[in-house]
Amino acid sequence: MSEAGNSSGTGRRLTIDFSAWLTNSHVAQEQFYRDAVIVLDANVLLDLYQLNPNSRDQILDAFSHVRSRLWIPHQAAIEFSRNRRRVVEERMSTLKRTGQLLKSATVDAVHVIEEALEKLQLLRERTGATREWKREEIGLGREDLLATLEGVIDSAIDEFRTLEAEYDLHPKDLRQVDPLLSRIDDLLAGRIGQGYSSSELRLLVEEAHSFRFPNEIPPGFLDANKGSQLRAAGDFILWRQTLDMASQIPTGERLILLITQDLKADWWELDAKKRPKGPLPELTQEMRDIAGADLLLVTLKEFIAGTKEHLSSKVSNEAIKDLGEFDEDIDSLLPEIFANAKAPLNILELDSTTFERLIHYLLVRMGYHAERMDIGVGDRGYDFIAASPEDPSKKIIVQTKRSLGPSSTRQVYELVGVLRSGGFGGALFFSTSEFTRSAREIATAEGIEIVGGADLTRMLAELGIDITISDPRYTNRDNDPRGPWLAVDITSPIARSDNHYAITRPDGNEIYPPPGRGWRFPEERFKALENDGRIYWGNILSGIPRLKRFLSER
Repeated sequence: MSEAGNSSGTGRRLTIDFSAWLTNSHVAQEQFYRDAVIVLDANVLLDLYQLNPNSRDQILDAFSHVRSRLWIPHQAAIEFSRNRRRVVEERMSTLKRTGQLLKSATVDAVHVIEEALEKLQLLRERTGATREWKREEIGLGREDLLATLEGVIDSAIDEFRTLEAEYDLHPKDLRQVDPLLSRIDDLLAGRIGQGYSSSELRLLVEEAHSFRFPNEIPPGFLDANKGSQLRAAGDFILWRQTLDMASQIPTGERLILLITQDLKADWWELDAKKRPKGPLPELTQEMRDIAGADLLLVTLKEFIAGTKEHLSSKVSNEAIKDLGEFDEDIDSLLPEIFANAKAPLNILELDSTTFERLIHYLLVRMGYHAERMDIGVGDRGYDFIAASPEDPSKKIIVQTKRSLGPSSTRQVYELVGVLRSGGFGGALFFSTSEFTRSAREIATAEGIEIVGGADLTRMLAELGIDITISDPRYTNRDNDPRGPWLAVDITSPIARSDNHYAITRPDGNEIYPPPGRGWRFPEERFKALENDGRIYWGNILSGIPRLKRFLSER
């Protein structure tokens, strides 16, 4: 029904009712830092467990100066409590693996050099080289290499030991007394929001999955397939609790400063390099419509830097830098080629390292804590070990494959074998191609989650990464409207009377098949293909014609 002439539309203005899309906030940042309710996401508190004690103490001191304005949603408190142990265990696991890498680096480097030398020796044998060449006599024997590399990595090992000594929180602390938890508990005492009843939660989860997520209404729609429906709706529940709290602020200028380390595109507007530049307008407008409040969304680094600028907090530049380095860890996983891409990239043209880095980035954005399995030499049958976002104690293996043809049952069975023998809690298989029906059935029966080319393209697109998956052999050099094609040989090794005839070139001259060969098709069939624009003569008209095989018809 039109609102023309209807009093219900009286007084509405674009710059007020749709202000989130049209104008910047009228509230200065300084006012948010001085007056706003400061809302903490769970990941902000969890990140404190990643920092060194000095930086952590400065950040807690900054929070203590605004304690009267701190508030944490009930949902964030649940997620913090659920994931605290995982964060500490993962930090220790990363320290352990890094130490192992550093300690074995010299031997591993010698192994790589020896493999290269063996290939050189094989090349000499194949080419019949007779020159005297013994690697032991020119300082390339194993003992010589070890001696040459001795001490090269000592400074890196010393730095690792310093970092290891600085980290003061260990899994055993969680079973006894966790000093950081005690400080966080004191900081947030009486500042935790009310939870929802079971019936209220059910309605919110239904709203998220039946309406908000399908229509990509922020926040949290990128988590739609993350575990259970309740877990997937976590960001929306947190947001709803924040809206409820904001609505209860006494009348006046209601200001909400929300700190989160979730950098996905269902919270933030992202710039060309996929970095957050501000909250999505839908969030700002919903906060104004429902709670009559203004919203400022910031990362932990931005908040701490803001307290130094606007509240004169005594946070060192080194502590802020530590936060910056940590905040940028996720973005650093994305290969630079994607950050600077002007057009969709063909994923099949990437080198293997770039492809695996892209999948690593995707896994982290999906909520997994993933470690690339590039220690040592050889193929383990999987590329990553990841901690499940639903159950951090559950370790899964992740395999990645790039191929042109369908992913087969053999490939899935290979992963099944690794899954069973390794005692892992599950497996995830990314492929650039689609899986055959039998491969999908086996994966389902064995509890392996599979992601084919179409789903992979969609998931990356949701993160603002545009890719194509196309055979690089197929091009469209003549701009054929039927799309990319491959030029294939039109001759046959079998010469018969019906396939040995003259073909008229575009320049009017006639050609026959090369000696001992015939054309692939009878003459009538060739003429039909030529009339259909499926014969390609190339740029030089005196060449042998080629058949255009279209990618769409493969």
